[in-house]
Amino acid sequence: MRDETQILKDYLAGLNTGNRSALAQLAVLQDWSDIAQREIERRATFFLQKLPDEVIQAIASRDIDVRSVIGEVLIS
Repeated sequence: MRDETQILKDYLAGLNTGNRSALAQLAVLQDWSDIAQREIERRATFFLQKLPDEVIQAIASRDIDVRSVIGEVLIS
């Protein structure tokens, strides 16, 4: 079992103990991949809100490639 799966199981077990009805509501949802993608996009939007306007403008006009910059930071 992958670590991520165990992390999820541990979290859900806690939810099952504290709020079983919430866990039951989550069980009926089907497209978790799409839901997770929307959450990633929400977090990216939250991240952008923290940046100065000039950086956001540069990203919007494609003067800055965010993925490339992230890659540079990760290898440094």
